Amino acid sequence: MYENDEIEIDLSRVFGIVKKHFKPFALIILATSIVAALVTLFLIPKKYTAEAKLIIVQKSNPDSQQISYNDLQTSQKLVNTYSEILKSEAISDDVIQNLKLDQDGIDHTSYLGMVSISSVKDTEVIKISVETKDPKLSANIANEIVSVFRRKIVTIMNIENVTVLNSAKVPEQKSSPSNLKNTLIGFLLGCVIDGCIVVYLLLNDRNIRTEEEMKQIFDYPIIGLIPDMNAGGTE
Repeated sequence: MYENDEIEIDLSRVFGIVKKHFKPFALIILATSIVAALVTLFLIPKKYTAEAKLIIVQKSNPDSQQISYNDLQTSQKLVNTYSEILKSEAISDDVIQNLKLDQDGIDHTSYLGMVSISSVKDTEVIKISVETKDPKLSANIANEIVSVFRRKIVTIMNIENVTVLNSAKVPEQKSSPSNLKNTLIGFLLGCVIDGCIVVYLLLNDRNIRTEEEMKQIFDYPIIGLIPDMNAGGTE
């Protein structure tokens, strides 16, 4: 009971502080949210992501029109191998050279920073994602990766089993940064700042409000109370 009473007193103080300083707290949250939104809109560079997809189909019998279960299993295993090849310098060097990306200071390390290779779970599909500040460049790099890969994989693996599922299109919408996400982060930051201020004010509050607090601090019995002369009453 005592612990519950103390929690209630603490919570009442917290709510009291929030109520007393509500406007400054609201302004802090509003300010951090606006700043986060403005930084996102004007300071953080916009990036655009273009995607292309390849499908790996490995047939044990090239003359057959049907794909067996073993063919599917083999194709899925090849997906991981092909994903690593897509990340290798054997592909990146040709892409960089063909698009003259080296003139913009893009090397293999930069290439890996822009290009993301992933496989769609339990399928024979490989997704190639390219993120740059230029939507057209993102699409050009993705499509060039597909072109170089399809040409070189015949030599590397001595087989031709790669089909383009879809080519990359020039993205119309930016993929990052997210206005909503960053504004929400600003909002949460404002809440954290407000919380820190509340804790500071609470820890530095030396006012005594109840008889119990008086007893805890001085450890003396209370022999009398002074009534609130401002309280309403009948004459």
